[in-house]
Amino acid sequence: MRIVVTRPHRSGEKTAAKLEALGHQPVLLPLFHPVHYGEHAIPALSDPLSAIAVTSAEALRSLETLRDRLAPHLSKPLFAVGEATAEAAEKIGFSNIFTASGDAAALAALVAEHRSLLKNEPLLYLAGTPRGAVFEDGLAAAGIPFRTVDCYEMQLSDISEDMLETALLKRAADVVLLYSSEAAKAFFRHASAEKYVAALASTQFVCISRNVLSLVPEIFRKNAAAAESANEAAMFELLHRNSGT
Repeated sequence: MRIVVTRPHRSGEKTAAKLEALGHQPVLLPLFHPVHYGEHAIPALSDPLSAIAVTSAEALRSLETLRDRLAPHLSKPLFAVGEATAEAAEKIGFSNIFTASGDAAALAALVAEHRSLLKNEPLLYLAGTPRGAVFEDGLAAAGIPFRTVDCYEMQLSDISEDMLETALLKRAADVVLLYSSEAAKAFFRHASAEKYVAALASTQFVCISRNVLSLVPEIFRKNAAAAESANEAAMFELLHRNSGT
């Protein structure tokens, strides 16, 4: 199947390799690209902290040049939103990693479950923008002290008309993978022209969550579905069920 991958380029290449191994034809359409501000984390890393929480591997990538600053904290608990983020944390040197099931609510619950590890010092949330408030609201509701540092920003990529036509018109896309609410909004803004609406009439949309599914326009909703868990493995399982591969 011809599958459009809307993730940022670095993550999208990894997804494309998995799809190729399954016999599919991936097409990269990176709707966003990361801009790193890892230096913003330096003051927070210098202050006392009990643990670190991360809702995206991109936050850890933004700190790759600050390994000396991270060194004193590598044995502290790190709470990762999902497997990919946990792998990125392990790669950078963290050794005490707790992994949630893939969404912000699950991560907040995981931190609350292990609150005894936090002692009397705040948790440091290495975050990015734009983002939802679910994780921070969950920590606040659980009475867990934390500090948030924005160390990266996902900015809209400059998607040309030629890129869109190559991905969606020159040959019809069988599936579009949507990994975030922002990606869904951006994709359907780009694909709002009549020529794309017609080309996408029979395309399947595989969404990482029900929240993302809710942003699929009604005209496409009959061909859209949400993964059972908010992670790529569950998206691939949905893709497998729908395609028989």
